[in-house]
Amino acid sequence: MKDENIIVRKEKDDNGLDDFYYVKATKYGDHLDLMVCTNRGKKGFKKPNCKKVSKGMYVNTATNEYIKAKEYVNRGENISLLKKSADNLYKLIHANFYKNIGYHCVLTYSKPQKDTDEIYHDFKIFWQKVRYRYPDMGYISILEPTQKGAWHIHLLLKDVKNKKMFLSYYTIRECWTKGYCYISKMRKNVDYGQYFRKKITADNELLELYKPGVRYFRHSRNIKKPVTFTANKYEISNLIDRGNYHLVDQYSLSINKLDFDGEVTLNKIYYKNLKRR
Repeated sequence: MKDENIIVRKEKDDNGLDDFYYVKATKYGDHLDLMVCTNRGKKGFKKPNCKKVSKGMYVNTATNEYIKAKEYVNRGENISLLKKSADNLYKLIHANFYKNIGYHCVLTYSKPQKDTDEIYHDFKIFWQKVRYRYPDMGYISILEPTQKGAWHIHLLLKDVKNKKMFLSYYTIRECWTKGYCYISKMRKNVDYGQYFRKKITADNELLELYKPGVRYFRHSRNIKKPVTFTANKYEISNLIDRGNYHLVDQYSLSINKLDFDGEVTLNKIYYKNLKRR
């Protein structure tokens, strides 16, 4: 068994995705993401050479070599994985809070809280009280630290069945007994997905506080996930035309392993990001 690191490199791409017949598409809000990997079969996809077999352990299916991923003391050291979480959060926000219909809430502690297990417990009790008063309420929560290491919670809230829901500050204040709360309607000119995603940068020292197992965000069960499907390039082209999408960004990710001879590419993934005009 070899102890090797897996390295992910992002590169600018010039229409490399257009060379593939089948594409994996993801729709969320007014966004459309396209993706394809080099390890594709007759229908465009097959099992990649790099396969996860257990926590921190992968196998190269082409050579049957086992690869041990680098272990991290905190999630901030693995910035690529934390960025992936931020990207997933971005999609989830746009899929559920399209046109910013909902509320933004911040929950803080009167006494600084640094125990994330205790925070999860407090939030669970808070949410049970909220759901009792608003049975159709859904949430996305983002856990953030301050410069002093104390945590607070950002919440995006909506009634999944009633777009014109009124959420009372006093009701939220009654449900959250651990400190202070702030609540307001989501602002029309704010991209909340981008607001949280842009905080995940390599020079953000606060990311060191995210220990392994501490999740950057959570959501309720009634929050819908982005729609993902596979289609051929002609179907994708028609979808782009009908939806009046325009290109925002395109890039590729090379998944490499560090070998004695340098880096060896296990897989390459191409991406395109589009948005409605």
